[in-house]
Amino acid sequence: MPKDEFDFDDPMELNGVGIASEEDTTEAMTECFIEEFMRLGYNAKQILALFRNPHYIGMNMVVQNRGEQFVRDRIAETFARWGKPMTWPGSSRHEPVQTSSCGIAPPEDQSLLSSTAAFEHDATLTDPTGAPIPILNP
Repeated sequence: MPKDEFDFDDPMELNGVGIASEEDTTEAMTECFIEEFMRLGYNAKQILALFRNPHYIGMNMVVQNRGEQFVRDRIAETFARWGKPMTWPGSSRHEPVQTSSCGIAPPEDQSLLSSTAAFEHDATLTDPTGAPIPILNP
């Protein structure tokens, strides 16, 4: 079979399946996105940029449905759970850190993780791919 044609009988073809559910999985999905990119070496600023980017459909859907403050809180909680406590500029909130819903414990060797500093919001920021970050809630 030629490479460009899709074969429905090929067991090695990648198939995506959407599952309708009444359960809200936004929190678990958000934590997984954050943890994945944090473990890849992204800092909080870069992860927030990914959530703002409309080309990252799943991540951007969280910002549209729950708001940017929800995402910022989950980023801070996830980073704190992994031993990288941080707060956003202008935020005095210090919410308790909860354990991971997927049961993954933070690594013992914190030298593997990069440090993250707080940052000021800048309208000229770009996401990790170099595209400008859209400002959804000016």
